Amino acid sequence: MNRSMKPSIRLLVASTLLLSLTACVVPQVGNGGGKAGGDTVVVCHKGKKTLELPRDAAQAHINHGDRRGPC
Repeated sequence: MNRSMKPSIRLLVASTLLLSLTACVVPQVGNGGGKAGGDTVVVCHKGKKTLELPRDAAQAHINHGDRRGPC
C-alpha cells in the first residue's frame, strides 16, 4: 500500500467509528405519548425485538443484559 492511500484509510476508519457512535443514541419518548404511557424508554430485548417500556421496567431489562435503543 502506498503512502498516499494511508490518509484515505484513516479517514474511512475515523468516519466509520463516528457513525458507529452516533448509532448509540438512545431514543426516548416523552411523557404521555408512548404505548406504555408516561415516561418510556426504547430497549432492544434479547437482540431481537425492540420494546418501548416504562423507565423502571427498562432498567430491569438492562440489568439482565438487554440494551437501550432499537435493535
